[in-house]
Amino acid sequence: MLYYNTSFDSEFYHANATVYVKFRYESNSWFLGDEDLNVQPLFHLISCVDPDLSQGVPVPEFTVHSINKTISTTIGSDMMDRKCRYGVSSKRCGTNTEISSPPSSALQTVQIKCDTVKNAPCSILPSIPHPQCGKIDRVEWEILARTRADINDPAGSVTVNVTFSPVSRSNDIPTLYYIGIYGEAEEYKTKEEETFLGVNLTKVLGKTSSCQKFDSSEMCLMENNNRSFIIQGLHPGQLYGLTICAIKDKRNITLPDFSQAEKSVKPKSVKLMIPDNQDSMSTGWIVGLSIGMAIVFMTVIVICIIHQKRKIRDKKFLKFEISQREKESRYTDFPTGTIKNDVWEIERRNLIIYDDKKLGSGAFGAVFLGKLLGKSLAHKDANSPLGINMMRTENCQVAVKMLPEYADNVSKHEFLREILLMKTLGYHERLVNMLACITESEPLCLVVEYCDNGDLQQFLRERCRYMMKLDELLINYNDPPKNENYDATLIISLKLLLQFAVQISYGLEYLSHTGFVHRDVAARNVLVHKGKFCKIGDFGLCRYIYADQSQYRSKGGKLPLKWMSPEAIRHYQFSIKSDVWSFGILLFEVITLGGSPYPGMAPEDVLPFLENNGRISKPDNCPEKLYEVMKQCWFNDPDDRMEFSAIRMELATQLEEIADDYNYLKLDAEKDYYNVSYEDQK
Repeated sequence: MLYYNTSFDSEFYHANATVYVKFRYESNSWFLGDEDLNVQPLFHLISCVDPDLSQGVPVPEFTVHSINKTISTTIGSDMMDRKCRYGVSSKRCGTNTEISSPPSSALQTVQIKCDTVKNAPCSILPSIPHPQCGKIDRVEWEILARTRADINDPAGSVTVNVTFSPVSRSNDIPTLYYIGIYGEAEEYKTKEEETFLGVNLTKVLGKTSSCQKFDSSEMCLMENNNRSFIIQGLHPGQLYGLTICAIKDKRNITLPDFSQAEKSVKPKSVKLMIPDNQDSMSTGWIVGLSIGMAIVFMTVIVICIIHQKRKIRDKKFLKFEISQREKESRYTDFPTGTIKNDVWEIERRNLIIYDDKKLGSGAFGAVFLGKLLGKSLAHKDANSPLGINMMRTENCQVAVKMLPEYADNVSKHEFLREILLMKTLGYHERLVNMLACITESEPLCLVVEYCDNGDLQQFLRERCRYMMKLDELLINYNDPPKNENYDATLIISLKLLLQFAVQISYGLEYLSHTGFVHRDVAARNVLVHKGKFCKIGDFGLCRYIYADQSQYRSKGGKLPLKWMSPEAIRHYQFSIKSDVWSFGILLFEVITLGGSPYPGMAPEDVLPFLENNGRISKPDNCPEKLYEVMKQCWFNDPDDRMEFSAIRMELATQLEEIADDYNYLKLDAEKDYYNVSYEDQK
């Protein structure tokens, strides 16, 4: 690779210098011929160490020279500054280099940077941060003034104040100030384009800035603290677009070129449109409207006061009702020995709770490691021979979910409801089964099976971090070194992931056949035992669906929006088919080793995205057939989604087709679902 001090120009891209890249190969080593070789940037330039996702970059065209056996192209010097990676692949074999540490027998990857480009003047070409455009969360505007003599004249123009909230990231370079590019725009034809690109800004009319004062060196001395722009000369009824760019360095204020129509290189433009009749009303109309609004306002206040009083009254009644139910349930749902012996109830002296070994926390209490002394009699209520044998436990480790003594009556009632529900569920090998309970004295305890590997989400993420670390150290886990520090149990294969998916679908199939809706299907609520067995747990949100109804309507509360179906988010309607949707999200978590769904998207933005027919795209390492199952879980109409029995059979068929136990994953550290903070679980 050679550096030339001549500019590189295309229709929408400019670089100060050019890098000539040439790959050489031996024809006797590649018998498939010259045209079989393909060279391309890995992951559409996202694999660059310092990617510039706000500016368009042309994809280079490589020319094959059959005579001297080379493949060559020219690229802008920016690719060198950003340390971009290119890989060679075979069109026919599918062999490629989309991992950072390919085995020696694979085709190779080259990284274009100062160290690998000859004659590169690295010392005089500092990497200057580029403006980041289109990364805005919210935009609002208000009219400040109108420049028209006649209030009914649509030809007049208006001045607006635009306020916005930028998308903030913890590792972002600080922003100096913001620039807004505005102009005439058109609507996009599809909802997908509208979701990701906003409107099509076709003619730039001007620029504005949040900086109110610059010094002689163009450094911003005073910026609007409220993140706002003033835009003049807008006409009512005309559609405008506004692209907001964050300036990171005063030496680089190159903004996008909106004159070219290539959508892939355009940043998002938000929509601005002032209605042409916004204030074209007479004074009488204004007065009348004001009086009407005042009446409506007073009516709303009266309704709110009445509603609040009724709410307080209902709350008192609810507390009384719950206390009455709790008293009744001590003899009905959880009877004492004087009436009927409950086989699930055990003496507190038969349970050891290790207070220093906390396994986790739930909505109503904490979970601790414990030991069940003696034998549980709960196997007598099991509904299968396998259940009887598995639940005939004695002196075994257990997990104990304990409600604190200071818990209120509502929490106690919900905890007792969960215990009663788990009694009703019966035994299944793919569920975290109940073994015993303590309800006749406080603190209340629920004793369940212990799974030694914790929840599936953390189990997968731990292996993801370990495998990425091996990639950084250039250790090939397909051919592991003989080293005592190498932990083979932290390497996960595609076959094991599909085994997990089959096991979980089997458990959910059982729940659906017995008439239960889980309502919180997610990797965090699946437990792993002995590194290869999955069990569905956390039935705190689980509800029974009676034979004469197919849905359960929730009363709201804190819900996992990114795992929920559209009807569950908008209408709080849960059904077996909403569990199917959540299982599709769980499959995404499994194949991405605990990745976050809809990375970079706020939970409140999920519903508009889904209602615009947006869906999660196919992630890395995901077989096409598995992604088809995911998509069939995400149909808008719940009736069109797959049944759990069909899902289990399809996944089992895919599992049988994988013959290699060591079909390991190839992780790309640049993918955003791997690099999340793992805190957006709302």
